[in-house]
Amino acid sequence: MALYGYTIGEDRDGNASNGKQLDVYRFFIPSGPGGSITSTRVGTVNAPSTATTADLEGLGTNPITGRVGAVNEARVTGPTTPIDPTVSRVNNIDQPFAPATTSPTRTPSDRRFGFESGADFNRSALYNISGNPNPANGPVGSSLYRITTATPGAISLVDNFGPATTAAQRQGTQPTNPGKYADGLAIDNLNPGNTRALASDFRTNDGDGNQLYKVDLLTGQLSAPITLRTPSGQALNVNLDSGLSFTNSGSQRLLGWLETGAVYEITGYQDELAASGLGLGSVGGANGAGFATATLLGNVNLPNASTGVVDYEGFTIVNE
Repeated sequence: MALYGYTIGEDRDGNASNGKQLDVYRFFIPSGPGGSITSTRVGTVNAPSTATTADLEGLGTNPITGRVGAVNEARVTGPTTPIDPTVSRVNNIDQPFAPATTSPTRTPSDRRFGFESGADFNRSALYNISGNPNPANGPVGSSLYRITTATPGAISLVDNFGPATTAAQRQGTQPTNPGKYADGLAIDNLNPGNTRALASDFRTNDGDGNQLYKVDLLTGQLSAPITLRTPSGQALNVNLDSGLSFTNSGSQRLLGWLETGAVYEITGYQDELAASGLGLGSVGGANGAGFATATLLGNVNLPNASTGVVDYEGFTIVNE
């Protein structure tokens, strides 16, 4: 058995008139830093030209089936428009590649906030963190959504912490975690409960640095930030969309992902994640700021990733 990562790119030719071809790539996850990482294309998700927003930014591995599923980004064109109904969730995009598209029935009043997405499974549902990092597109923030794994399934906003949910949050024009942007999600399925999770933010243009948040899957609340540092102790300073994934068996590892193909191993988060509630653990000390270390393992060779022509935003890990 070995750990493999999966990611999916945007439309490979950028030509919406011939539909959208989203290539899925598989690559070996190294045990430590090692430079360049080779990838292999395992299949292509073909979305029709009518799919306004077919970018499958949220990838997660189902702990029951061991298969990879993806969910598209949250918005179509603006802060008050509904999500694109053409592609909502695509299953089984790992190896062997056998995509089966399903369209969850969206609760009419629950739109998904933001323009970026991260996703992961626990043992009962697929969760989507939906965020907006750009004030020009609306308020910076994030909201958590639960997508049932039944067919066709249902999407609902997770907002069970005070104050009471507002109409704007239900409509998706305001976040339930204002000021806290995240676009990667990893759920801890190796420990009892399946409710511990972390979200990632590797962007600086939302007004803060690179960080993690604890996520309460029962309430949808994000914690105070856990600042990401380099192994030398400097603040990590990148400005890219991210993915995040826990290993799903054996000794637990947490890996971060950048849309250009960079893979980071994140350590030092353990005390923060284990702390009760959404407060931070002892690592941060009296100032209330938690810390974790992000070590670059290598860069995955992906077509046009280094040029920015094609972004690869979704990320998940499978033990194969």
